[in-house]
Amino acid sequence: MLSGLILAGGRSSRMGRDKAGLVLPDGHTLLQRQADILRAAGASTLFASVRRGTGVDLPGVTFVHDRVADAGPIAGIAAGLCAAPAGLVIVVAVDMPHLGEEHLRKLVSLATDACGVVPVQDGQMEPLAAVYPAALADSAEDALGSERRAVHAWVTREVKQGRLRLWDTPPDWAGALRSWNTPGDVSPRAGPEPM
Repeated sequence: MLSGLILAGGRSSRMGRDKAGLVLPDGHTLLQRQADILRAAGASTLFASVRRGTGVDLPGVTFVHDRVADAGPIAGIAAGLCAAPAGLVIVVAVDMPHLGEEHLRKLVSLATDACGVVPVQDGQMEPLAAVYPAALADSAEDALGSERRAVHAWVTREVKQGRLRLWDTPPDWAGALRSWNTPGDVSPRAGPEPM
């Protein structure tokens, strides 16, 4: 089974407001857009990791909460992997509006139930737009309980164990993994690419 997980539990302090609710020119929120591309990429079950007390609602999406507050993206990934059925989970950050269905389909094609894939662009891994086996739930939970909660450290350990692999993105992925972090990133010029 293929599931999707939207990471929307950050504080959005640099943006100054919750990114999930940012409205795009087409009238959809970033959260809705990410749910749409996950569905288009084949995800049959959708989850979104949000902070407790967040007043968001989206039909067809199950909301999960971090077991440990303010623990960074690994907490959202752990919550989503624990909630997901067996199979693969496409993970996307809510603030990546340039990521498209075709990017996600490519990542899924490179993954197996035993080995997920994390893209690398310009020498930097991007674990917030990746495909993980749901079987890594316990490993993500262990990382969440450790002193070093950095998602990059967890991915590096899983690559060494052979449960994840890194994949260098081709030139036509330029900008696809770019995030909206500040109000200056959100402009008509910076709008998302078509899905």
